[in-house]
Amino acid sequence: MLRPTLKVSIPHFVADGAVHFRVSGTLTSLEDPDGRVLALLRLMDGNRDPDAICRALQDEFPDVTAGEVAQAVRDLDDCGLIQDASDTGSDFDAASAERWAPNFGFFETYASTSVSKYEFQRRMRDCKVAVIGVGGVGTHLLLDLVAIGFTDITIVDFDRVELSNLNRQVLYGEPFLGQHKVHIAADRARALNSSITLRVEQSRIMSADDAYRVVSDRDIVVCSADGPKLDIPHWVNEACVRAGAAMISGGVDTQRSLLYTVVPGISGCVECWYDQVQEADPVSRMVASELRAIEARGDKFGEDTAAFNGLVVLNAAHTIGEVVRLASRVSAPLSVGRLLEMTFQDPQLTVTETLKRLPDCRICRSAAPRPALEWLAASPLPVPF
Repeated sequence: MLRPTLKVSIPHFVADGAVHFRVSGTLTSLEDPDGRVLALLRLMDGNRDPDAICRALQDEFPDVTAGEVAQAVRDLDDCGLIQDASDTGSDFDAASAERWAPNFGFFETYASTSVSKYEFQRRMRDCKVAVIGVGGVGTHLLLDLVAIGFTDITIVDFDRVELSNLNRQVLYGEPFLGQHKVHIAADRARALNSSITLRVEQSRIMSADDAYRVVSDRDIVVCSADGPKLDIPHWVNEACVRAGAAMISGGVDTQRSLLYTVVPGISGCVECWYDQVQEADPVSRMVASELRAIEARGDKFGEDTAAFNGLVVLNAAHTIGEVVRLASRVSAPLSVGRLLEMTFQDPQLTVTETLKRLPDCRICRSAAPRPALEWLAASPLPVPF
């Protein structure tokens, strides 16, 4: 039974014959010349259903009808000012309720009479995530995932801590030089939340089958590994398509940050994108060929000599935002089927390419998303900015 209540996170003020709500710095005002709006709002305390609210309001304003109260509830819901108090979040124990209280306050601003603030957190809690590569972006991302409420995480890395990592890979430090990153990262994650389920893979992904072994039961996979540079996006893409998992990837390229998301059955995949670019752009074909030659010689790619923490942090922030949107469904993701870019000198996201789905793609032509991602098929993606 619906029990509408005002949102604590959205304060309201009474002045000049109106009730004013401050929503993320914007005022929404409801005219209230005779005080009945304020009386209605005070009755929305989470203890009454709409019929009980109407009866109580009629004690002061006898002309109010049940239809008017029902319409007022719908209007307030449409304005994002109320929520349903029926969901009390009783499945969160006392420690979890305290830990996630600020999250509940944030999600409350998106809640409605149909989706509670607790439901958004549940969806994150129950989502299965993998982070492939706990280097620059991966170290920031892992801590953020744990801090924000993801509790089932797989991490994969094979590398050891080097001194040059310490300008941006914030999980490590001088005492850990020479040690395997993945185990240090796991310890740091568990120190932040000892109750998480954390699967640790100290291995290097060298094929689509290697990747599938890691992601086969995951809902969302963040590929932040940097090698083998030319192959790992294709391998992880193929594995995620087979698993129906969303793949978020990108990274930092000297002065710019890149981010894109593949959702099987919803967007094009890396193979679709690569084939289209290679066919349409001879310069891209030439660059790809030269990069293959550099990799075959074992030389270092020029762009890999630069990695600045300011851009790493921005990339990780946008990535965690996309993981939260995909998992919680609090709003539509921005990067599904799109390459988003920003630069250090102009940190504004722009859409620079789209991942159009090829109907005959050898990787994703018969792909379908996992159940946790099926909502994207019915949810229009935002208009490119």
